[in-house]
Amino acid sequence: MPRRTSTSLASKLASSFAGTVARRRREAGLTLEDLSRSSGVSRTMLSEVERGQKSPTIRVACQIAEGLGCTVSELLGEPAEAHVTILRRRDRNKFTDPSSGVERHVLSTSLAARSLEVVWYVIPAGRATGEFPPHRPGVVEHVTVVSGKVEVRIGQERLVLSAGDSATYPADVTHQFRALVRRKCEILLLIDSSALVR
Repeated sequence: MPRRTSTSLASKLASSFAGTVARRRREAGLTLEDLSRSSGVSRTMLSEVERGQKSPTIRVACQIAEGLGCTVSELLGEPAEAHVTILRRRDRNKFTDPSSGVERHVLSTSLAARSLEVVWYVIPAGRATGEFPPHRPGVVEHVTVVSGKVEVRIGQERLVLSAGDSATYPADVTHQFRALVRRKCEILLLIDSSALVR
């Protein structure tokens, strides 16, 4: 299987994301103004994202997903659950924040149907993911630092985690991750929305 270039993959993801956002918004019977109110993203930005004219930051992508009541993985067009799935490293959906260089890699293609997202973040030295918006009450996140040293801000609380450390917390407050060392840091993040599906 030929390897896709990062440029073509990025274009594919931007196109897929834009089309999915527009489709889900229309299916929900929402106008751009409605989605702007529920997500906190300006109508202009939403329009540009839907037309594929602008690539959203990771924060904005999360806000749009929250406004639509779904996950970022679903907006990236992750396939439905299968009995056994294998996701090769070269085939991961990678979303790179244009402003910070933070990379978001989706590691699970089948868990979205169970309201779970497994995501790998690569945070450049000294950079931060930016502040993520609060998830809906009931959403829990679990983070494990794979390499480096990371500051985790959960609302007003500040945690410092080193490689191998983990934290689990309610994600219905603003939160962000910052690399505290002079090399890239990597974290594994599990976002669990299963309590909302009852």
